[in-house]
Amino acid sequence: METSTSYQVCVTSAAAAVVAGVVTYVYYKHKRRPRDASEVFDYLKIVTVTTEECCDKVVDELRRRSKKYNALGFDCEWVTEKQGKRRPVAYIQLSSYDGYCGLFNMNVMKSIPPSLKSLLEDETIYKVGVAPADDSQYLFHDFGVACKQTLDLRHLADLSRHEPGGLAFLAKSVLGAVMDKSWKVRCSDWEAEELTTRQVNYAAIDAHAAIRIYTSLLQRLRWQNAPFPWSTKWEPDELCRRLADRKYKARKNNNNNKAKSKEPKVGKDGVVMSKRYPNATRSKPLYHNCFLQAPDGELLCTCDSKKALWYVEKELADVVKEDPLTVRLRFEPAGRSVGDVGRYYQLQKENKCVVCGGTNSYIRKNVVPREYRKYFPEIMKDHSSHDVVLLCCDCHQVSNMRDQAVRERLAALCSAPFAAHHSSNKYTEDSACKRIRSAARALHYQSRKHELPEARRKELEDIILQYYPLHNEITVELLREACELQVIYENAEYESHGMKVVEYFLEREGLLRLEEVWRQHFLDSMEPKYMPELWSIKHNEERCVMLVIETLV
Repeated sequence: METSTSYQVCVTSAAAAVVAGVVTYVYYKHKRRPRDASEVFDYLKIVTVTTEECCDKVVDELRRRSKKYNALGFDCEWVTEKQGKRRPVAYIQLSSYDGYCGLFNMNVMKSIPPSLKSLLEDETIYKVGVAPADDSQYLFHDFGVACKQTLDLRHLADLSRHEPGGLAFLAKSVLGAVMDKSWKVRCSDWEAEELTTRQVNYAAIDAHAAIRIYTSLLQRLRWQNAPFPWSTKWEPDELCRRLADRKYKARKNNNNNKAKSKEPKVGKDGVVMSKRYPNATRSKPLYHNCFLQAPDGELLCTCDSKKALWYVEKELADVVKEDPLTVRLRFEPAGRSVGDVGRYYQLQKENKCVVCGGTNSYIRKNVVPREYRKYFPEIMKDHSSHDVVLLCCDCHQVSNMRDQAVRERLAALCSAPFAAHHSSNKYTEDSACKRIRSAARALHYQSRKHELPEARRKELEDIILQYYPLHNEITVELLREACELQVIYENAEYESHGMKVVEYFLEREGLLRLEEVWRQHFLDSMEPKYMPELWSIKHNEERCVMLVIETLV
């Protein structure tokens, strides 16, 4: 009886596997041959948005149509000048799965309407594309909008064992659609008063192809991960949530397109060193967990070996124990460890990512960003290691991107614009003086080599003399003076974003509240599973209370 049952189970499982394999094979073997994308997507409904009223209607329609997959295709277009400098985003493209495309003309609207801003920042709708995190950064820089839940299609391609590539490659290999990627349209004038039909189709197809690729790759993952795809409900949201807002890191291949088997570089302490973050990723543990004692042997705190040995070298302390390294001070410290605040600094801490627990490589994360903390009073900056935790490279990247939302809210609340706005730049450049200085330096250095054509020499001299109207000719002294013209000036009206935020909280809710905002945001946005014991949102408040008690006693 047992044999019969086992046999039936095996036959059923084998049959299911065969059917799944055959269906998958047939699907990918007999896909339609590549066709022009304009033919494949001939059902698109494209709406160009130039007013806030129109924007509200299009956004409402996109929200309604995105409910099936909780995702929209996403892309941006801009003009790149000859010098390689990027101009502000000119168009934002969003497309639903069924072909409704909104092209939002930022040249006309100048700022992002509230309805579009709300959609871009909606954490329940994924914005899918190739390198969408880069577009998100450009939108934040240009318009102060923190686009959330961007998802790079190449992550899904990797997971589904499909060769990752650009949007055109994925569209052809996944959808059988050949996209128009001619430089004539890619590098065309996206700031024109009216786009050509080719530009409109290009922009819409870019966004729509992204959402179509997204659903196709998810379907492929569903077949690969579910033994009975027709009966098992596979929820992709958890997978997508883990991949959201993470930049894609391309894997390097050799000339034969085979993955290199080169061993990762390992530091002396057995920690894998990251190539992506060569300066930031730690090759040594942050926490050495050495012990620092008061003269009577009471434990004060844990510290790193460098700090402990510094006291010894300066003859301010003696080594009491080698392993773990324990150092006893020869002088009475300014304060002792009291309450949970004091005990926090006595605890040994683990060298691993506080979010995912990874131990191969990690980066310091300032929970309360330094751009604010540097303006805090000294008493609040002492023992600031409480707000320094370890994150792996991936978690650190995600955390930094999610911090932008809080920065934006603080900027609006405290009337503290970011340096991306011209009026809030710390330094300004005088373009006229820069042009004159460049002309003077070219004239000075090229003339000595006798490589300057006479017509060019005359052109440069005229530029310089326009700035010095009292001179009729170029002298050596005048040329030297022009070569040293100052072109960068400090902006007298500049106030840093961080300083204005700190001043706002000092006058109203207090800096302790600002610390709490950032700490709570870190807990909510990253959901860390391995935070140090006794780590507290109200750390400095508790510490200040203990200092007051000590003073009174």
